[in-house]
Amino acid sequence: VTMFLPEQDKFSLRKNELLDMLVVAMGGRVAEEIAFGDVTNGAVGDIRQATRIARHMVCEWGMSEKLGMVEYGSSDEPVFLARDFSSRHANYSGDTAQKIDEEVKRLIDTAYAKATRMLTEHRPLLDALAQALLEYETLDRGHVRELIEHGRLLNPPQTKPPLAPPPLPQT
Repeated sequence: VTMFLPEQDKFSLRKNELLDMLVVAMGGRVAEEIAFGDVTNGAVGDIRQATRIARHMVCEWGMSEKLGMVEYGSSDEPVFLARDFSSRHANYSGDTAQKIDEEVKRLIDTAYAKATRMLTEHRPLLDALAQALLEYETLDRGHVRELIEHGRLLNPPQTKPPLAPPPLPQT
């Protein structure tokens, strides 16, 4: 799980920031493929998040050169051609819906390819991060930065000693 804490109050996101967020969201799935040669259902939240971001970029924020600066739909719930299209009122045609789906997929596929290139290129770092997470379970920004800059943890997280079992009742 990757969580981002804001460094400042922020109401607007730039297109390049959103594209980077898509790459990060695809990172977990790509790491599974690289490390294990297979995937699990563990990336479901990342896939959902990436799809939501890409759909907002295309349908609401005018960040698609192919579809332009037009709002397509006003609901947070996405319309997919294969589901519920006939039962929902859309303010665009079936052809436009297909173009939206294609553009959302293109954005996600591009992010996936970039994540694959980056993690393949930096495989030793991926392995070091995975090992540190196996050992310490949680890493914060400083720990990740140490691994990136030094290839190892200079100040590893402090592990807490296991809790002692409660005393047995006297009989």
